[in-house]
Amino acid sequence: MLRLKPSWGALGLAAGALFLAAGCSATRSPEAEQLIMAADLADALREEALKLPDADQRERLVSGLIQLRELMMGESLLKAVEPSPEGPHAPKAEGGNRPAPPWATMFAPASLVIGFFTRSRNFGGGAAGDEGLEVRVQPLDQFGDPTKAVGSFRIEVFQYRVRSGEKKGDRLGHWVVNVLDVETNRKYYDPVDRCYVFPLLWDSPIEPGAQVVVQATYTPPGGFQEKLFAQRVIRIGQEP
Repeated sequence: MLRLKPSWGALGLAAGALFLAAGCSATRSPEAEQLIMAADLADALREEALKLPDADQRERLVSGLIQLRELMMGESLLKAVEPSPEGPHAPKAEGGNRPAPPWATMFAPASLVIGFFTRSRNFGGGAAGDEGLEVRVQPLDQFGDPTKAVGSFRIEVFQYRVRSGEKKGDRLGHWVVNVLDVETNRKYYDPVDRCYVFPLLWDSPIEPGAQVVVQATYTPPGGFQEKLFAQRVIRIGQEP
């Protein structure tokens, strides 16, 4: 187990976040309060983590913060072959397909990365095996920096072909998640890892040890940009 020695700065920031969240609890629902408190704590501790000179220590600390955030926040699981609650399609933006002005797209997603910590997971914590996938998708702007996104994410999982020019085999599952407003951005965005985290339940379990291709497709609303794609090969039942 990773053991971290917190600095006084981290504790002070975390305590401040808790105080602010507690002061606003009278006007927010318990669910919203929990989300805001977790995000504030994660942001405060991330600032301290970025000061570590050792890259390995920074990576382990970020991983620990991700796990801490998962414990603090409830997750909304999406079942395979079912659209997200927001609907299966992104709405058409005002203005149709007219090109957006350069200032409006300067920090828009220009490429897509599937995060290193993407893995299969047992969301219930029991011993029955993994119940689905936790997919981490990170949009990058034209400068190569992490950015947020508005649009539709399609996640697909394929069998991995070892001795073939085409590595994708049969499709094993697919999901659609729409991130179209402030609420869904808060729900799925992880400010510590700076990516979108999608907990996905599969229809039929995939055999532990099997290699699969995880593919993400991002579709922006309104047709202002082209679709973005990313792939990563993972092994079911194996930690990143």
